[in-house]
Amino acid sequence: MSGSGGTNTVRCGATLIVGILLAGGMGGCAYEDDGGTQPTATGQSHRPTPTVAAKERGILDVEASNYDELHRRLAKAPGSLLLADAGPADGPGGGFSKVATVMTAGPYTVTAACVGIPHAQIYLSQDTKAGTEHMVFEVDCSGAQTQVVQLQKGYVSAQVTRQDPTGPWTGAVAGIKITAR
Repeated sequence: MSGSGGTNTVRCGATLIVGILLAGGMGGCAYEDDGGTQPTATGQSHRPTPTVAAKERGILDVEASNYDELHRRLAKAPGSLLLADAGPADGPGGGFSKVATVMTAGPYTVTAACVGIPHAQIYLSQDTKAGTEHMVFEVDCSGAQTQVVQLQKGYVSAQVTRQDPTGPWTGAVAGIKITAR
C-alpha cells in the first residue's frame, strides 16, 4: 500500500464512505413545506364583508322623496360652498363621509338637515395644531339647522352617524353643507 495506487484507492474509498454517510444523514431530515408560498403580514386575507340586501322599490321611492325635501332644506345655506354631502340615515351600509380643504381660516356656516327620522347626529372634525377638534351636531329633523363655526386652514371632514346601522331601511336621509360667510 505504499505505492501510489494504494493511497488513491484509500482516498476514493474514504470519500465514498463520507458521501454515503452525508447522503444518508440528509435523507433522514424531514421537510414539512408543501412548496406553497407563505402569506406575509400584509398579504393576509380577511373575512369577507357581509353582503347588504338591496332596498325594496317602496323604500327607494320614499328615499327619493326624502332626498328632494333634504335638498330643498339645504339649498337655503348662505355663502360659497366648501363641502356638501348627503346619505342614508338608517339601515345597513350607506351614510356619508366627506373631506374638504379649508384654504382660508375663519367663520364658516354649517347647515345640517335630516328627513324621515326624528333626529340625527352629524360629526365635523378638523386636525389642528393642538390636535383633532370634534364638533357634534344634534340635528332636529323638523327643519334645517344652521350654526357658525371657526375653521382652521387644512382638512375638515363631515360624517353622519346612523342611529341603528343594523336596522331596516326606512328611506331616512341626512345631509350637510359648509359654506364660507
